[in-house]
Amino acid sequence: MTEKLDKLNNRKDWMSPEERVEFYLNNQKKIELNLDEFEIVKNENYWNQREMRLVSYRDFENTFTHWYCKHLVHLPKIRNLRVLPFYRTYKDLHSLMNFFHPFDRLGMDEVFKDSKYPLFYGEAGKTGHVQVIRKSRRSDDATSIIYNFRTLRLTLPCHVALKADNPWQKKADHVIWRGATTGQEQRVKLVDKYFDKYDIGFASVKQKPQLKGFKRNKVSIKDQLKYKFIISLEGNDVASNLRWILASNSVPIMKKPYWQSWIMEEKLKPNVHYLELNEDLSNLEEILSWAAINDDYCNEIAQNGKNYMSQFLVEKNDLPVQKLLLEEFTKRVSYIN
Repeated sequence: MTEKLDKLNNRKDWMSPEERVEFYLNNQKKIELNLDEFEIVKNENYWNQREMRLVSYRDFENTFTHWYCKHLVHLPKIRNLRVLPFYRTYKDLHSLMNFFHPFDRLGMDEVFKDSKYPLFYGEAGKTGHVQVIRKSRRSDDATSIIYNFRTLRLTLPCHVALKADNPWQKKADHVIWRGATTGQEQRVKLVDKYFDKYDIGFASVKQKPQLKGFKRNKVSIKDQLKYKFIISLEGNDVASNLRWILASNSVPIMKKPYWQSWIMEEKLKPNVHYLELNEDLSNLEEILSWAAINDDYCNEIAQNGKNYMSQFLVEKNDLPVQKLLLEEFTKRVSYIN
């Protein structure tokens, strides 16, 4: 699958590793990590205590945790286990697996193996102005650093989509959205507004049982890809379905992204990579009416998104960026008390 992506997509539209690393580092040429402040923020609440860690590769090298992350955590019957007897939470393992990849697969100099990295395993948790390394940050966050964490949840579905997808011409001229009730109220607003008009609804309402009237049947990625248009909405942080929609022959319909992650959402352009919803979500009907008479243009948008996303899915292109990011962080960081 990686070889197919490598051949089909236009590399000249991909960003250079150096450009990407500057984005992930928040364009910070010097990084001063105050260890006292790190400890204060870490102890502010229960989740930070669990999810903020100052670690090095050397801390884990040749340990059972390292072996487990390297050989087992990615396996289908293992990766969704949320509680393990020797570890606090599955998110830690998923993130550590990604942290280990550049060291294990590409090799890194001893200085980087010994370096300490301030990892944050969580999602939308607040870490103040501490320069933690996390999977996503808000658009107004000027300090946090992005790393390619949680790929089993966010990136693995892209490969499912690539295998299950249909050509644009064979897709239905309709829109679909399924999601959880997590995160911002915009999801509730979307479902309330369009539940009776389109195939839009909650797949699960466990967190907000009062919304059970807006629940619809769950739809697999394969079946969602039968539609030309798929809505993507942020929840606790990034929209988890955006990556696999971009990797497919369908078009994402979404608001301008507020959260940024490894795929650099702010680099996506409306009418180039996606069709843009208004802030109040009021223009969905207008978008679909326009799309109905601009089918070829929408097909082009889908292909632009697929090309954009492929730079993150071709491992021989993406893994060196992860390595360069950790190296640059080490070179730029200084630790103060």
